[in-house]
Amino acid sequence: MARLVWLCFLSVALITLCRGDDRPNFVFLVADDLGTGDVGCFGNDTIRTPNIDRIAAKGAKLTQHLAAAAICTPSRAAFLTGRYPIRYGMAGRTAPLPFFLLSIPSGLPRSEVTFPQMARDHGYRTALLGKWHLGLNCAWAGDHCHHPSEFGFDYFYGLPHSNDHDCDPDVKETLGQNFARRLYRRLRLWEISTSLFVVILALKYFEYIQWKTVFLLSAFGWSLVAYPYVSLSNGRHLNCVLMRDDDVIEMPFNISTITPRMTLEAVKFLEERKTETKPFLLEVSYTNVHHALLPNKEFRGKSRHGLYGDSVEEMDWSIGVVMATLERLGLTDNTFVYFTSDNGGHIEAGEEGGSNGIYKGGKGQGGSEGGIRMPTVVQWPRKIKPGTVVTEATSQMDIFPTVADILKAPLPQDRVMDGRNILPLLGGAKQPSPHDFLFHYCADYLHAVRYRPREGNVTWKAHFVSYNWDPGTTGCYSLAICQCTGQGVTYNDPPLLYDVTNDPVEDRPISAASDPDVLNVIKKAVEEHKMSLTEVENQFGLSGYLPRPWLQECCNFPFCGCQENVDLSPLRIGG
Repeated sequence: MARLVWLCFLSVALITLCRGDDRPNFVFLVADDLGTGDVGCFGNDTIRTPNIDRIAAKGAKLTQHLAAAAICTPSRAAFLTGRYPIRYGMAGRTAPLPFFLLSIPSGLPRSEVTFPQMARDHGYRTALLGKWHLGLNCAWAGDHCHHPSEFGFDYFYGLPHSNDHDCDPDVKETLGQNFARRLYRRLRLWEISTSLFVVILALKYFEYIQWKTVFLLSAFGWSLVAYPYVSLSNGRHLNCVLMRDDDVIEMPFNISTITPRMTLEAVKFLEERKTETKPFLLEVSYTNVHHALLPNKEFRGKSRHGLYGDSVEEMDWSIGVVMATLERLGLTDNTFVYFTSDNGGHIEAGEEGGSNGIYKGGKGQGGSEGGIRMPTVVQWPRKIKPGTVVTEATSQMDIFPTVADILKAPLPQDRVMDGRNILPLLGGAKQPSPHDFLFHYCADYLHAVRYRPREGNVTWKAHFVSYNWDPGTTGCYSLAICQCTGQGVTYNDPPLLYDVTNDPVEDRPISAASDPDVLNVIKKAVEEHKMSLTEVENQFGLSGYLPRPWLQECCNFPFCGCQENVDLSPLRIGG
């Protein structure tokens, strides 16, 4: 009997061991605001990206891989959850919005499940290095209800917010200062608050209230009015924050050292995994090439495209270090490596905004190819043949169900999952996209729909809304970013229809009269899609978007300033 029990135990142990050896590691490399036209294997011949190109050569290149939003916060949320941001209030309203401030209570809802959570539940060691930008606190500074650790990451080293224009120490007037001044002038908040203060004094004069009440009402009222101005005007100090797990370690951070430090953290994480039996999931979420553009000094002036090109090449160097570390540790063959960008290049930024190649539009334009068609490459030597090209429409939301299939893990059954398993396509299967339809939103406005019939070789795209670009361009240069509604757009009735398989530039609209059935199928799909949506709390609503001083992270209180000293000598920066 004892021998039988022992044999059973040994069998289970062997099965577990074999399963653990068979499960791949995962490395996700996510760029910020990188356009399709900025990468060598997608057509650029003036910016050097040999390490990204090498991943494509050794694995697969996805030529129609789409973000679920054209701006960072909702796009990153969709990537992690496998669901459209509109399903959980992360789409925004009227304009393409990210989170602008760290001291707001909004964030990725705790009810959402992410694929790092799924991997951690299946025995993976997980880490996020770099940009998060999906919220932090709910009720008080330090509660960290939206922290990466709540969504599946065992270790976090990076930016809870983002690298914004305001993080540049050389900027004389920040965007936050300019926005605050215009907002307060437009809403006349100083005049209104002064008038209310006079009313409070009048109430005291006529002895309706006591001095204690005057003081409390005045302090509360002035704080409520003044703090948003203070927060917006001091974005560099309050929002440009670097954390290690739950601790603020640099405030404000030094942008020019962020990428090398993330790279060093990635190397350390991978080297530590070599001694463990657990598989791992690592996401390196780069700040490159989001403004402010301040690459490390070793990369400045090295490219042919100014600070933007320098920043792209700095990121490619970092990716090369990560890939070389995998190779050195003997982890390459069984590691699933995925590289993409969160949204397209910010073309309104001019020479500092990158290129979206042949595709029209850019960052913020959820219905335009330039805003959502991402430069994406995947490598997994055990399953993906070198030189594979996937031309069918795929989505960043597909990563969740693809990882689930690899892990043999069930998908959540209590919610609509919008992503689909794309492992067969990555493996070279000649089959249509797993998506009959993909819905392209700008904030919570449906701008366009992709339709891939099961027969034939055509992918259709219908534009219900088009952008009113500045003449001769595909950008809205009078604004920082194109708007989703109002005078900035044109509502198309009937929708503009394109064959994006044969006309990816969308230069040749097809007459609605020539293909009425296609538009009818798309319109019916839109009705069914809208019926699947439920009323949820809007994370970009005014109540959740106003800053609260008690939510502000701070190190070295009350000065709220600290600096991390890091020895970067183990890295050959730029080498």
